[in-house]
Amino acid sequence: MSRKPEPLSRREAIVAGIASSAAVGVGLSPASAEARAEGDAFKGRIAPVMSASTPDIRHDPVPAPGSPNILLIILDDVGFADLGCYGSEIPTPHIDRLAASGLRYTNFRTTGVCSATRASVMTGLNPHSAGIGWLTFADSGYPGYRGDLAAEATTMAEHFSDAGYCAYHVGKWHVNLADTANAAGPTRNWPSQRGYARSYWFQGHSTDYFAPAQLYAGNERVTPPVEGYYATDDFTEKTLAFLRDHRAQRGDRPFLLTLAHPGAHSPLQAPREDIARFKGAYDAGWDVLRAARLERQKAMGLVPADTGLPPANPGVPRWESLDPAERRVQARYMEVYAAMIARIDEGVGRILDALDASGDRDNTIVALMSDNGGSPDGRGGTPNLLAMVNGGYKPAEVAERLDAIGGPDSYPMYSLGWASVSNTPFRLYKHDTHLGGVADPLILSWPGKVAARGETRGQFLHAIDLLPTLLDAAALPARSARPGAKPIEGRSARASFADRAAPDPRDRQYFEMGGLRAMRLGSWRIVSKGRFGLPGDAWELYDGDADPNETRDLAAERPDIVKRLDRAWTVEARKHQVFPIDDRSLLERSFAELFRGGGKDHWSIIPPIDLIPEESSPKLLGRDFEIDMALGDAGRQGVLFAHGNQFLGAVAFVRDGRVWFELRCDPHLIALDAPWPADVRRVRFVQRLSARPRAGRLSILIDGREVAALDSGRLLLGIPMQGLQIGRNDAVRASPRYAGPFAFDGRIDRVEIRTDNRPYDKAEIAAASRAYAAPARKDS
Repeated sequence: MSRKPEPLSRREAIVAGIASSAAVGVGLSPASAEARAEGDAFKGRIAPVMSASTPDIRHDPVPAPGSPNILLIILDDVGFADLGCYGSEIPTPHIDRLAASGLRYTNFRTTGVCSATRASVMTGLNPHSAGIGWLTFADSGYPGYRGDLAAEATTMAEHFSDAGYCAYHVGKWHVNLADTANAAGPTRNWPSQRGYARSYWFQGHSTDYFAPAQLYAGNERVTPPVEGYYATDDFTEKTLAFLRDHRAQRGDRPFLLTLAHPGAHSPLQAPREDIARFKGAYDAGWDVLRAARLERQKAMGLVPADTGLPPANPGVPRWESLDPAERRVQARYMEVYAAMIARIDEGVGRILDALDASGDRDNTIVALMSDNGGSPDGRGGTPNLLAMVNGGYKPAEVAERLDAIGGPDSYPMYSLGWASVSNTPFRLYKHDTHLGGVADPLILSWPGKVAARGETRGQFLHAIDLLPTLLDAAALPARSARPGAKPIEGRSARASFADRAAPDPRDRQYFEMGGLRAMRLGSWRIVSKGRFGLPGDAWELYDGDADPNETRDLAAERPDIVKRLDRAWTVEARKHQVFPIDDRSLLERSFAELFRGGGKDHWSIIPPIDLIPEESSPKLLGRDFEIDMALGDAGRQGVLFAHGNQFLGAVAFVRDGRVWFELRCDPHLIALDAPWPADVRRVRFVQRLSARPRAGRLSILIDGREVAALDSGRLLLGIPMQGLQIGRNDAVRASPRYAGPFAFDGRIDRVEIRTDNRPYDKAEIAAASRAYAAPARKDS
C-alpha cells in the first residue's frame, strides 16, 4: 500500500520554488511566463548557487564628471528695482556680490503671478501648458486653469534627479491644487512626489513669518518653535543643513537645490531690530525714491540713459499731498519691506560663504530671480491685508497700530505708491501684463565657467527659458524620457553667458493673466488696456528697443503691426491652452470655491487631530455653519475650536467661567459669551445668514438651549490664512484674549461640522464684490 506524500511546509515550498527558478536559469527545465518576465529584467545569470552565478548589480545614473551644482533662489513679489544691484537703496551687499561675480539680465520676463511663474520655471512650459494659468485656489474646469501642475509636465527636479543629481527644495511651493493641501492628499504634486529627495516647504501662497501653520518636512507637517522664530532665517538654515548633509553623504554627486523664499510677499513682517535699521529711510516718499532708483539704474547701464519715468500709476497720490501722520504710516510699511529684503540678503551671503568654504562655489550655477513685480494688493496700505474685504481701517485705528506694523500681531501690506517704486521704471504691478507685472531681476553666476564679472545682458528671456538653460549648462538633454511627457517650450540662453551680443533665445512670447494680455514679437510688444471681452479693451503698442519701459503708445500710428501681433497672440494662445480666458473678477477667482458651492458639507471629527490646513478646512465665513461639540468633560478653560487667526477667523474658547464665540478680523470684532456650566455635555456654535455674505445671526447653544445670540449686518467674509484646530490654538492665536496654544483642559469626544454649500447667486457675488471694492472707512 503506497503512502500519500506528506504536504510540504511553507519554508520547504519556498526553497523548492527557488530551486526550480534556479534550474530554469541554467536551462534545466522550461521557464514559466513568470520566470521569463523576471529574466527579461535581470541581466545576469542564475545558477543553483551564487558561486556559479553572475550578478546584475543595479547602478543609479551618474552625471558626467565636472557636472555643475545648481542653486536656484526665487524671491516672491520683489520688483525689478528692489535689489541694490538693480538700483535700490535697500542694502543687499551679498546679492550684489553674486551679481558682481556673474551676470544681470535686464529683459527677463515672468508671468505676473507666483504660481504661474513657478510652474513655468519648474517645467520649462508656458503656464497654461503646465495647467496653472493663474493660481491654485481651485480647479476652474479647463486644461489651462487646473490650478494643479499637469501630470505630463516634467519638473526641474525630475529632469535632474533622473540624470543622477540629488534634488532638494526649501521654502514656498504653490504649484499644487489648494484642496490637495492636507494630510490625506492626494500628494501627487507635492515636492517629494515631483522629484525632490528632501524638502522643507510650506503650502499655499504665503505664510506667517513668525508662526507658520503649514510647514512640511517631506510629506509631514512640522511645528517650528515659537520663540525667536523667523521663516527667512529658518529657510536659510535648512538650506545650509541640506548642503552640509549632501556633501557628507553624497558629495560625489552634484546637487540641484531650489530655495524659494516667501519674502517679500505679504504679510510684511520682519524682526523688530531689522525694521529699526530703516527708520526714517523712507520719509522722503515714493516720488523721490522712484526717481532716485531710475537714476541709479541709468548709471548701472540697466536702462538707456534717456529713459524717463512714466506718469504715476492710477490711484497713487503725490507724496506731498499726504498729511504728516499718513506719511509716517506709509513710511513704516516700506521700512518693513526693506527689512525683509535685507534679511533675505544676509541669508544669501551665508549660503555663498558656505559654498566658498566647501570649495563648491566655482562649479555651482547660482541663479537668483523674482516671480513677478511688486504687488498692488495692499492698495492704500493696510495693517491687515485680510481686513480689506471686511471694511478696512479708519485712519485713527491705523495710527494706534503704527509700532505694531511688521510685527507678529500684524498682517500688513504696503501701498500702490511703494509698489510703483519696486517696479521702477515700469508701469503697473503684479497681476498685470504691463512690464510692472512681468519684468523681474535675474542674476546668474558660474565663476568656474562664466568669465564675465558684473556684466549685464539684454537678451529677452522668459521664465520658461530658465530650465532649458540650466539643462544645457549641465550638458543634459532638454527633453524627458518619461512616458507622455510634454516637450519643453523654452529655449536655452546659454550662449549669452559668454556673448553679450548672442541672439535672443526666442523672438516671440505671449502673456495672459486674468484676461489681461500681451504679445512680444521681435522688438514690438502689444499689451491690452483692459480685460479681454470687456468694454474699453484695446491694444497698446510699444517699440521695446526705442522705448524700453513702454511710455509711448504707437497703436494709432502702426495699426498694421498691431494686427500682426494680435494674430500672433491668438496663434500662441490656442497652442498653449489659454482659452477659455477667465473673465471673472479677482474676487470671484479668489473665492471660487466659496461662491461655486457644492463639495464637502459635513466633517465628523474625533479629537485629537492635527490642524486641517486652510485650503481643505470647512469654509465657514460667508456661509451658514454649525459646529456641534460633544464633551466628555466640560473643563474650565481652553480653546474649543480655532478657525484661522486674529487677522481673519472664528474661535470659541472657555475662560473665567464663560464661553466665548468670536468672529475676528482685526480691527473688527463680533463676539458673544455666556456662562459655562460645570456639567455641560454638548455645545453648539451657529451662524445663520439672512442675506449672504454678511447679514445674519450668531448663537451659542448649551445642551440644546440657546444661551447667547447676536444679530449683525457686518459678519465676516473671506478664507482665513490658518486652518482649523480643535482643542488648542497653535501658530497665530485666533483671539488676543488668551495666549496660545491655550489647550482645552476638558475632553472633546466628537465634533460635527455642517456648512451650507449652496452656490452664491449673482446678487450675492455682487454684494461681496461691492464690499471688496469699497474704500477704507473714514473717521466719523
